[in-house]
Amino acid sequence: MVGHIDQPEPIPHSSLVSASHPGLPLNDGKLHVLLAATGSVATIKIPLIVEKLLRIYEPSRISIQIVLTDAAERFLPAADKPLPTAIHIWRDSDEWENWSARTDPIVHIELRRWAHLLLVAPLSANTLAKIANGLCDNLLTSVIRAWNPAVPIIVAPAMNTYMYTNPLTKVHLQTIHDLMDWITVLKPVEKVLACGDIGMGGMREWSDIVEVVVSKFPPSHYPKKLENVSQGAVHEKFTQDHAGNGHIRFQDPESE
Repeated sequence: MVGHIDQPEPIPHSSLVSASHPGLPLNDGKLHVLLAATGSVATIKIPLIVEKLLRIYEPSRISIQIVLTDAAERFLPAADKPLPTAIHIWRDSDEWENWSARTDPIVHIELRRWAHLLLVAPLSANTLAKIANGLCDNLLTSVIRAWNPAVPIIVAPAMNTYMYTNPLTKVHLQTIHDLMDWITVLKPVEKVLACGDIGMGGMREWSDIVEVVVSKFPPSHYPKKLENVSQGAVHEKFTQDHAGNGHIRFQDPESE
């Protein structure tokens, strides 16, 4: 027939679905903590947070993966101790190194599916502004923009005093409070900052941050007994059961 154009064969739906990342097993019964750090000197506390979580839960109960922004990675070498070699670190470059075809794992989506909790400690003024304005120009902010609201996020701001008291910071925090009720903000503390200034803006004490995680996810609940259903269904139920409602918002140190 004149003018007839052959239509392409439809692509089977299954071939459009990306594969799961082999390094992110969904249903192992453990608590999955995605720990992230952004551009603040408080990044040096990350190894201490990891060590304390592993000591409390033991490796049989918890799995930790780390996301670092480019700025955070500059601070990490100044930490007093190294991270355990078994802890995987995800960087911006991993987003594309792991993807070349449409069925390859999409890293920021796989990290979101894997995690039962995202803990951002420290959260810089820059990344706070990105979250409040919906920007997703790196791996971490892409994870946060694609986040499932049924799953909690805890953030611990850390910044210079004058960054924290800047009126835009108040707007950004209020935006998160009003629009993103799955995010708990751990109010910073007053202290002598690394730059020498004295005032609000220091990250909450790292041990206190760990205690907030433990209070939300009691170690006695893990390893979680899994049901004999498909992996995706198990993980989705696991996540919803542990997300909880009525998150503590803008926690003050004295309220804990």
